[in-house]
Amino acid sequence: FGSEMILVQSTGMAQWLQMTLSQKFGIAANIDFPLPASFIWDMFVRVLPEIPKESAFNKQSMSWKLMTLLPQLLEREDFTLLRHYLTDDSDKRKLFQLSSKAADLFDQYLVYRPDWLAQWETGHLVEGLGEAQAWQAPLWKALVEYTHQLGQPRWHRANLYQRFIETLESATTCPPGLPSRVFICGISALPPVYLQALQE
Repeated sequence: FGSEMILVQSTGMAQWLQMTLSQKFGIAANIDFPLPASFIWDMFVRVLPEIPKESAFNKQSMSWKLMTLLPQLLEREDFTLLRHYLTDDSDKRKLFQLSSKAADLFDQYLVYRPDWLAQWETGHLVEGLGEAQAWQAPLWKALVEYTHQLGQPRWHRANLYQRFIETLESATTCPPGLPSRVFICGISALPPVYLQALQE
């Protein structure tokens, strides 16, 4: 029998659900409680060939790469704002904080604004977005290129959604490894790309 799949917003919700189910039924076994992002990535791995088990664009990985990249980019004109912020940073604390914040921002874009990242990756700016993208766009492009230089795959959530949907739509039978059903519990909203992937 395959595991039941229940998407949850947090590990706390997963623990509460498991305790509640075991109290009600006497046992709660063979149930997975993934977070939406890890569930979607796992579906990519199951359906698409050559996708690694872990994304090279997870928050922690991006943060460390950005710590390497940012000092190399600071002399460029589009990084003037960041250069001013990172003055007087001998212990690299500001660099670590900025890298972590930028990684968190890119992680949010991977979920909610994959179209922005797709444009930035090709060297184009997003019309009407404003000045913030003046440093974000080249930093994202540099991050993707640096990831490739490290020999890591360029695949990330933003560039896999459409490929995943098209693969499911063109399949004559359900690809092996997909759960027969998925429950969603305690999640008030899901990004449109997640909803589309779940719908397929």
